Amino acid sequence: MLPFIELVKKEIYRFMSIWVQTIFGPVTTAVLYQLIFGEKLSLISTGIPGVAYATFLIPGLIMMQVLLNAFGNGSSSLIQSKYTGNIIFILMAPISPLAIYMAFLVSSIVRGIVVGVAVTIGIAAFGIALPKAIFALLYFLIFGAAITGGLGLIAGILSEKFDQLAGFQSFVIVPLIYLAGIFFNPHSFSGIWQVLAMLDPFLYIVDGFRYGFIAHADYNIGFGAFFVGVCAISVNLVGYWLIKRGIRIKK
Repeated sequence: MLPFIELVKKEIYRFMSIWVQTIFGPVTTAVLYQLIFGEKLSLISTGIPGVAYATFLIPGLIMMQVLLNAFGNGSSSLIQSKYTGNIIFILMAPISPLAIYMAFLVSSIVRGIVVGVAVTIGIAAFGIALPKAIFALLYFLIFGAAITGGLGLIAGILSEKFDQLAGFQSFVIVPLIYLAGIFFNPHSFSGIWQVLAMLDPFLYIVDGFRYGFIAHADYNIGFGAFFVGVCAISVNLVGYWLIKRGIRIKK
């Protein structure tokens, strides 16, 4: 377990050493979103009795930053290690592929949770509700970060250039997150967009996380938990297989 623990510590130290970028930056972004959307759209009905728009919006903003930062941790670490060539020191160390993958994944989840806590503190004054379903909140927080953390590792493994990684985030991760009903009730979608949203695991992650605060879900919370859990396991099995086979890592 020692190599695994040391690799986790290394990754946590890496993102904590640049906290202005990795923690303070997401907090600032979330506050700006709240100031712009929360103020301008405050009169919009959420369709949930007794829940103001700011209370509806804040859990979505928190989860958006959790997902983006969990993705960014593993992806940026791997692409930088491949670009500078120091990935070879990890591959030569007496540590199994499973331990390597889990260390990157755990550190990505930790970064997502740390950012989530920081955003919650920074944005709470705008009208956040006290958590009403702690288990649901923690479940969707951890498994949501596990999905984007795994996707970040897959992107970091397969990408050979920084622009490929940026393209994966811009054309895959960000659209899926914005389709997840962060800024509005997902039932407002129609046609093909409603179908696409229903296939988006981030929709159930945001809905379940919001449920943890306001005890109201737009979709079946049990199905959402199952779907998110299956997606998290599937994504990370693919990521582990790539690490084990050394795809675009071992030359």
